[in-house]
Amino acid sequence: MSDFSTTTAMSPSELAECRKNLREQWEDRKIDEELVQRAWAVAHHLATVLYQDYGASKVAVFGSLTECERFTKYSDIDIVVWGLSYNKCLDALWETEGLSSEFKIDIINFKTINRSFRERILSQAIQIDKGETDAPKMIKETSSRADTETGEIYKVDREKLIQRIFDEREKIEKTIERIGRALEKIDVLPIDAREFIERALAADLAEVYTGFEKIFEQIAKKVDKYIPSGGQWHHNLLTQMAARRSERPPVVSAITQRRLMQLLKFRHKANNIYGDELVYDKVLTHAKRVSKLFENVSKELDAFTAFLRET
Repeated sequence: MSDFSTTTAMSPSELAECRKNLREQWEDRKIDEELVQRAWAVAHHLATVLYQDYGASKVAVFGSLTECERFTKYSDIDIVVWGLSYNKCLDALWETEGLSSEFKIDIINFKTINRSFRERILSQAIQIDKGETDAPKMIKETSSRADTETGEIYKVDREKLIQRIFDEREKIEKTIERIGRALEKIDVLPIDAREFIERALAADLAEVYTGFEKIFEQIAKKVDKYIPSGGQWHHNLLTQMAARRSERPPVVSAITQRRLMQLLKFRHKANNIYGDELVYDKVLTHAKRVSKLFENVSKELDAFTAFLRET
């Protein structure tokens, strides 16, 4: 069996059942527009308080409220704030706890979160400007899809997901090409210049995995309706992508999962160990393998998007 046998590893009847479940899941999705608008009203009120009473320099919403179809009566309003000290942020969280009896509010200080979580937040964040009172235009457009027929809701979401997978993969491919050019040069450079290339390669390898993870997050949001949380969420998200679910086949094969896990561990070291503490002996090993890894992941994503189109 080849490295990229994902959908073909399932029988025709199993694939048919996955397609049926996914179609029903998408078609049954309803957006409670009034709930979403109430949540955004609370978010704007909170932003006003953070700007005026606490001196925040920037306030943004992230999480399920930025994707209306994911927001339910059980969802939190997730806020990220800039320009506040740790203690002021705690004070704001305490003082605004009673701001809404309907929604739980969570405020995160941007400067206190780690780099990987920052990337995740920034990929979702919708800024609320000072004095802004209306929900962002993109939220209104998303909500308006609830007025169309259920089949149209499914079609829009499916094609949007496929396009986002394609766009992110194009970005990864450009990074892969840059890694290839660096590998061509590194052997002819003086020893004292190799360190700079190795550091750049480490950063690019971390960027490659981040690109894959963005794709997996979109699939988890749009198809699985579940994104892992907690300290092990990166690891758990990758494990989730290799698992078969009732509404989809595995996104990546077990072999690819193991290879991606190695790159994930490397990214963790590259993102969290600085300067001379980072050992670069594995940089070239990963750099020489990443092109083949990208090829395998791309083939598996092609199989997955084909499944989506046939659903």
